Amino acid sequence: MATPFKPYPLGDPVNGSPHSVCVSLPRMADVIGYEEKDPRVLASFAAGYPRFFQNPLITGLARRLEKEGCMHATDPLLPTEAAAQDLCHFLGLNEHCVVPVESLWTVRLAEDEALQTRMRAFLQHTGNSISSREAEGTLEQWFGLAGYPEERTHDTPENNLGLIRSTLHAIFGTDADQDVRIYRSGMNAFYAAFRSLQFIQSENHRDIWIQLGWLYVDTSRILERFALPDTKPVTIYPVLDLVELEKVLTTLGNRVAGIVTEVPTNPLIQTPDIARLREIADQYGVALVLDPSLVSPCNVDLLAHADVLVTSLTKYAAPEADVMMGALVLNRASRFHDDLCGLVDHFGSMPYSGDLARMALQIPHYRETVRKINASTRGVAEFLGGHPSVKEVFWAHAPPSGAQYHRLEHLEAGPGGVLSFTLNKPIEAFYDPSHLVKSPSFGARFTMMCPFMYLAHYDLVNSRSGRDTLRQLGIDPDLIRLSIGLEPLEAIIDELDRTLSAPDPESLHR
Repeated sequence: MATPFKPYPLGDPVNGSPHSVCVSLPRMADVIGYEEKDPRVLASFAAGYPRFFQNPLITGLARRLEKEGCMHATDPLLPTEAAAQDLCHFLGLNEHCVVPVESLWTVRLAEDEALQTRMRAFLQHTGNSISSREAEGTLEQWFGLAGYPEERTHDTPENNLGLIRSTLHAIFGTDADQDVRIYRSGMNAFYAAFRSLQFIQSENHRDIWIQLGWLYVDTSRILERFALPDTKPVTIYPVLDLVELEKVLTTLGNRVAGIVTEVPTNPLIQTPDIARLREIADQYGVALVLDPSLVSPCNVDLLAHADVLVTSLTKYAAPEADVMMGALVLNRASRFHDDLCGLVDHFGSMPYSGDLARMALQIPHYRETVRKINASTRGVAEFLGGHPSVKEVFWAHAPPSGAQYHRLEHLEAGPGGVLSFTLNKPIEAFYDPSHLVKSPSFGARFTMMCPFMYLAHYDLVNSRSGRDTLRQLGIDPDLIRLSIGLEPLEAIIDELDRTLSAPDPESLHR
């Protein structure tokens, strides 16, 4: 009997740390249960992605503060007064609802469930919450509770931020370290970029934003929920043909503030013609925000084409999958540069010192991690492309946009660690028996996969009309997204082959 696949290194990558950013959903029934808020599924979580799932350390801190009479346990904890005021404005509350809680901040929401639901959406979209390490440190400082001494961190805390910024400065090729800003998550970095550019462009009477491609769900939600009054974003799905984009700009160009896209996009991993996109942005006076998170900036050089780059450092830079962080990178040649320098730190929040220390320990291995993952991704793509149970494979080097991706490659010059593929068999027959970690994140030391559209757009997957819409856009609702880790390539392929080649249980009873 074959030995079950073991994530690299041996151990439990999901529940092994109190600061894990992963949650495991072992069966498709659990995925659906999670989306439909099944109490049985939700009660089983020991950890989860922090913007979607409140870490038990934060919950414990809030309950202790409630006992002290400082706040209600259901009120949010925020890292800065600016973040609390931002939430207060989003909820339409009086600024007197913003209250300091020692070194943290909260917004009084009383027992209003509707406000609490919108508050949770704000924290999910913006990533502007306290971290589990911040809660741990607060519990230790205020209440004398011991932390987790077994966790290793970088041993020069006074230079953690400098180490992270200098590492990224070398990767991005910025003119100065100061053009790299570090925030609490990739989404917090994007939120800071968007809100800052929105403010700058509104003074030029530009109020419309364009989403180019099928982007990560919270990127879309920020564009929708933080739009200026009486406006809404324009979504253009085709990224390989910019004709539709130019038609929109011909009509609305004098009102368009910015264009946002991922390079490559998520989950179809398509790369638009970035040089042409830059020309179009310049022609119409539009800001261009690019996000290389899916493949990491170690593989693609985008700074010369963007006004602002944003990327998630949670992916690849922190392969232990136990710290949230993001980077916002300013292009010194951009006409928005000087104005952005004075604005972005208002909307973005600096990470907690303990998170900086944990990132500083891992980020020196950033390029090495990406290099190893790149090599395995090529092998997995070749394997999947030749397997009879696989219908179609999407990855950075695949046609028709692979040539455009190659033009952007630098440093490690690889495809990153994410592939998506569709099946010639029921999704449950492949997903349920697999021993791979089943999690919606990517860029970790361990291989993981997820039924991406179920987790990102369950509202579409869960209806016939929604599934038809996805197919019209070229997205199979049952698409699998795979993130390659550091396990031996042969082990990853053997485990994929085991469940891809297994007979469909339903077919055995026909």
